[in-house]
Amino acid sequence: MSIEIVFPVGLWDELNRHLLRAPKDGSDHLVDEQMAFVIAGINRSDSRIRILAHEIHTAKPEHLFRQSPAAIAPRMEYVASMLARCRRDGWSLIEVHSHPFASGRGTTFSSIDWRNDRRTMPPTSGFLPDVAMYASMVIGQESLDAHVYERSTNSIVPVTNIYVLGRGANNRAITSIPTTSGFNGNYHAGSVEERHQRQELLFGGEGQRMLSRAAIAVVGLGGLGSFVALELAYLGIGRLVLIDPDCVEKSNLNRLMGAKSTDIGRKKVEVYRDLIGAIAPGTQIAAVDSSIASEEALNYAKDCDLLMGCVDNHGARLILNHLAIRYLLPLIDAGTGIRLSGVKRSFAMGGQVHVVIPGTGCLECRGFIDASKAAFELAPPDIRGYEREHGYGTQQVAPSVVFLNGVVASLQVAEIAYLLNLSELIPVIPLNIYDAIKRNVIAVSIKDYKACPTCGVDGVQGVGDLAPIHVPIASAGKPPPSIAR
Repeated sequence: MSIEIVFPVGLWDELNRHLLRAPKDGSDHLVDEQMAFVIAGINRSDSRIRILAHEIHTAKPEHLFRQSPAAIAPRMEYVASMLARCRRDGWSLIEVHSHPFASGRGTTFSSIDWRNDRRTMPPTSGFLPDVAMYASMVIGQESLDAHVYERSTNSIVPVTNIYVLGRGANNRAITSIPTTSGFNGNYHAGSVEERHQRQELLFGGEGQRMLSRAAIAVVGLGGLGSFVALELAYLGIGRLVLIDPDCVEKSNLNRLMGAKSTDIGRKKVEVYRDLIGAIAPGTQIAAVDSSIASEEALNYAKDCDLLMGCVDNHGARLILNHLAIRYLLPLIDAGTGIRLSGVKRSFAMGGQVHVVIPGTGCLECRGFIDASKAAFELAPPDIRGYEREHGYGTQQVAPSVVFLNGVVASLQVAEIAYLLNLSELIPVIPLNIYDAIKRNVIAVSIKDYKACPTCGVDGVQGVGDLAPIHVPIASAGKPPPSIAR
């Protein structure tokens, strides 16, 4: 099982500014090693463990017992304060120090570092909550290394990769940094399948291999999601998790790409599992025939690298937004709409594609989730029934056409290619709005909202399994409390 550490770019930049500071006088003199602690959440799944950076605590001179260009040691009371915080609130802890003299590849722990970690990591880990982890990192000028103490085996095991989410100094939206200890020479090896050679001309061999290593959850297999799932298969994504609780109905056949009349009554996830298996036999497929609100679907989704939101309601979109922020998973969310008005048949038609990279805002602070509608859609069945009896939550069936879904779905899939391959050349746009009447796409820049209760400074970014998403499925008491405004 691999172990990885994930940082939003803001925290990563803060950490590196502290650890790799230049001499104050601008000279070439050696600078002292620096230290910091990272408070972190955990994302445990069947395939890997991800340690999720939540906040940075930089060590100041008064926190250190010893500091020089070749060594650093914190005061015990400083370490104790970090451990007390983690024990009280359930956090994991990463101890980070710099090797400012280390340049090029191969930065790793010194013999002194190893001796200290073998001596201190077992007892220090014992002060953390049972589900928490204790990790150590060393960062040089151009490379780094990291390992964690594993209580079950009483051993120190390597971290394989550090992921940085958000556009940093290298202009990439998602940066994967292999650790020195976890680096696998075969990671960049292997030929590209002949079927993808025309794509390789754009992405390059390593770019296409990145797609083949990616795991993506497609949530919702309606008019949008059916296009998205098939396009991702053609693109060469290595693992797809398909999440949808519904069956194919006759009224779906005007917009479910690839579905046939013989599929009526079948689970959508089964239909698209079979279609993708025929299109791309090498793709790993997990078909989850339940709502994204279910524990099963949430567990599958948090095990992926990216989320594709193809849902048609605010409740599911709220869950996806929280999955993205809590588990540091990039989310590409899309929607389409047609609004008819008046007797002259005037109408608006279009859609939007949101790119949510944790640390750069979310759907809630952008104003694209209606809290009242989300509360209704996520309420237990008895509350929804009560609200409908009193006139809330009733709405007409909306128009839906295949060509509109196709355009917006392709814009959504294009963002995957940009994020994984081309973000150095094509900047990430938080919001793209498609106007089908004027036939244009408008790129909109949006600033994040620091006071957002979800992604803001005091929000739930990076909490992971410490505060898992839970949607109640039953309620008690009569009458239920009203959620209508």
